[in-house]
Amino acid sequence: MPKVPIIMPQLGESIAEATVVRLTVKVGDQIESDQEVIEVETNKAVMSVTTPCEGLLESFTAEVNETYPVGSTLGYIEASVEDAERLNATEPPAIAWPYSGPGFDEAPADQSVSSDESASNTLEIPVGQNGAAYQSPRLRARLQELGIHPNDAAIVPGSGMAGRVTVRDFEAYMEELSRLPSKKASPMRLAVADSMRRSWTRPLATLGVSISLEPILVHRKTLIPSPGPALYLAKALAIALSEYPQSAGRLVGEKIVLPASIDIGVAVEVEDGVIVPVFANLDKQPLAELPSQYKKFLQAAKEKRLPDEAKRPAIASVTNFGTLGVRWATPIPLPNETLIVGLGYGEKRPFWDETAGCFVPRLEADLTISFDHRVIDGGQSGRLVRRIMELLAAPETL
Repeated sequence: MPKVPIIMPQLGESIAEATVVRLTVKVGDQIESDQEVIEVETNKAVMSVTTPCEGLLESFTAEVNETYPVGSTLGYIEASVEDAERLNATEPPAIAWPYSGPGFDEAPADQSVSSDESASNTLEIPVGQNGAAYQSPRLRARLQELGIHPNDAAIVPGSGMAGRVTVRDFEAYMEELSRLPSKKASPMRLAVADSMRRSWTRPLATLGVSISLEPILVHRKTLIPSPGPALYLAKALAIALSEYPQSAGRLVGEKIVLPASIDIGVAVEVEDGVIVPVFANLDKQPLAELPSQYKKFLQAAKEKRLPDEAKRPAIASVTNFGTLGVRWATPIPLPNETLIVGLGYGEKRPFWDETAGCFVPRLEADLTISFDHRVIDGGQSGRLVRRIMELLAAPETL
């Protein structure tokens, strides 16, 4: 009788391997389709490996207390010819996406298929609803060859079992993309993309509040040159972080590494991207000296030639998306930053005046903070924001 392998499935998007802890049936047992036959343990839980079809359990190739990667063969089932043909079908199901065109039903001519890859293509790994998360070694090699990040292949509809993306799916998708207009991404765009991709590996959270801009607007008239709202916010953030340094700490292994100095970045829009010049020891710098320094950094950023003192890694940064007419946003901190604070555009809003006993117009803006939730919790971020609000309400203290 033909043999069908029992495969280590993809047990979760972030799980690459699992350890066998128990064999729940014996060799020679008659088993049903989707029957639990092996218990495995990951770093998250104990889970079960089930059979792809019914038949006689011919052998186990896996051993208890041994660790196996996703896609490994754990045993074999003596199955019917019909089940073996179904699970080893040489023709994959029709590709399910709204594209069509020549070559979509044929493997790329320049792609030879090795015996290992042929087995991978014909016997899909039983990955349940998380199939698209699994990428075969051949697919990963093809992505690397083209310089495409594995995450970018998630958009490709898969024709394999449970939505698994095969090399054939990927090549067909790339063929369709080649017919669409495109242009080469600039080095700046690629750098931003890489930073954001690395930043997004962390669990990020955002909260926001409304603040009054009127104290800032009154105070800035007393300084020449006048600081903009972003510099007031950066200075307030620096002081708040000097008082709550753990909010700017970085999680490294099992330690929270606190900052050696309060270095704050201010995001500057440049052609096809963003540059973040950094103000060193901003908590100790006088507010009145910041405008001239910012002007110097701004010009250098536009020319993409920041001075060395502005290139140091920041512990946090601010972004004034209000200049774009945006009220509320969830900016993403750079990989070396624990948090980023954003400021929306100012507008007149009704504010209840307790003294007057009525609503009065007040110029307000929304302030948001996005942070690494591994390091900062809601209460900690809330207290940090409250302190920033207190400082902005009394800008003479900056």
